[in-house]
Amino acid sequence: MRTLSFWPHSARTTAAHVVSLLAMAFLLGQAPLHAAVRQAKAVGNASESILRIGIGVRPDSLEPSQVTNATAANLLENVVETLVKVDENGKIAPGLASSWEVSRDGLLFTFHLPEGVTFQDGTPLDANAVVWNHARLQDRVRAVAACPVAVELAAIDRVQAIDTTTVTFTLSRPLPNFLATLSWVAWGILSPDSLSLAENKRFNVQHPVGTGPYAFDTMTSDQLVLTRFDGYRGEKPYFSKLAFKFIPSSSDREEGLTKDQLDVILLPSAQQLPNFSHNVKYEVLTKPSSRSIFLSLNNQKAPFNDVRVRQAVNLAVDKQAIIDQVLQGAATVMDAPLASGIFGYCPVGSYDYDPAAAKALLAEAKVEAGTPLTLLTPRGRYLEDEAVANRIAGYLREVGFAVTVEALDWPAFMAELSRPPEQVTVDMHLFGWSPTFADAGWQLPQLYSSKRWPPFGPASSFYKNPEVDALLDAANREVNLGARRDLFCDAEYKIWADAPAVFLWVQSFPVVYRAGLTNISSSANEKVSVAFAKPTAAAAASQPIQRTGGRK
Repeated sequence: MRTLSFWPHSARTTAAHVVSLLAMAFLLGQAPLHAAVRQAKAVGNASESILRIGIGVRPDSLEPSQVTNATAANLLENVVETLVKVDENGKIAPGLASSWEVSRDGLLFTFHLPEGVTFQDGTPLDANAVVWNHARLQDRVRAVAACPVAVELAAIDRVQAIDTTTVTFTLSRPLPNFLATLSWVAWGILSPDSLSLAENKRFNVQHPVGTGPYAFDTMTSDQLVLTRFDGYRGEKPYFSKLAFKFIPSSSDREEGLTKDQLDVILLPSAQQLPNFSHNVKYEVLTKPSSRSIFLSLNNQKAPFNDVRVRQAVNLAVDKQAIIDQVLQGAATVMDAPLASGIFGYCPVGSYDYDPAAAKALLAEAKVEAGTPLTLLTPRGRYLEDEAVANRIAGYLREVGFAVTVEALDWPAFMAELSRPPEQVTVDMHLFGWSPTFADAGWQLPQLYSSKRWPPFGPASSFYKNPEVDALLDAANREVNLGARRDLFCDAEYKIWADAPAVFLWVQSFPVVYRAGLTNISSSANEKVSVAFAKPTAAAAASQPIQRTGGRK
């Protein structure tokens, strides 16, 4: 029996004594976890401990307004809080703001801050700090331009501190998803005094200081370490540190878990999920995800500047076979450009596996056999991403392309995707998107609007259809839900026909952790909460943990 990484950082002799006792108990087959935790408490402060989490990617930036993926956002959200947040059920909930009101015309948002809250550097949180953060974002967009929140910022007329705990946002036009917009980490509230730190510049914060339950400690090429903020206003975390280990290989993450080097891992290999699920040492969370996975095609570069070629590669890939054989069933084939659980989803069709039809379209488009293509994939970001890329390459070779697969870690991958169209050399790349808030307005414009092309946004397919842009613009101004849904649906039909990407599947998002932990959860937008994890024994010290063969 292993007791996770709960060991006190105190006298080595006493800790070693506990280890010896546990080892003996293990050999006797009688080592309930709650007893192990009680022993640890007897020799030191059990709360001085580290929770080790294995993740597949290293953040490409700690600047909140430049975060490019949910995993990096998830890390930062332990440190930096937003005025509102999206809860586990996908609903808008209080964050730093304890309450808010919205005017009848939807143009004035008034937020109320709790009293007595401080940043991790001791600076008081007040309305002026919120105003300062908004001004920083505005100035950053003006100075740097390449900022994913630029479009939303343009609709904010002014932000004012009414008093120390009241701040208002006045919009120039209604934004149906304004509260959801404020839940993204780019709108996280940083300490104005944090710019005095050597690592921080006004437009490039790499040592974030927020109000969250954990404070930034260090980041190396191997891990990000966060330290518990004992001045946090809410529930105090159990663990003194969170250590997020950057491990691109799923098999290496699995090995770390089984060899007691990790306590939690994200995205284990699909092949190992059944083994973890039936092992009483582990708990498995496999919630449905809103993340769609697709092969983004460079629409501005031959051969993918021809819609027939884009449709052909959609027909050339047997998506269900990859789901069955590589993902072990942990995904659902897409029938629209976004997942079914997202508002605005409209099932618009399918690209069934049909290599003969694909070859006919390629012949019609006069694509020569042996046309070279480069397929870029991240390593460790999505479920079986590198294996998936290689299988897709195999299908495309079968219809006549000569495909080279290149796998990169996340920062290098995103550096390639952030280039303007004239500088891009790759033809296609494996990509995924999970909207922070389950609304098509948080997905379609991010991926398919020409206004979001890199380096100004993540629309790295360089797809452009003025009719689609007009529909998305109208949808993101429309406050009537029915009319808004219809606008999104019309846009999806056009996107689907234009095939700017190979629409693949909506993946599941598995998380595995030791059976001795509790208070770990995940949501459909792939946010994993570990900040308040603790040993189950801390709450149930009087009875041994019941062991069963099945796991959720």
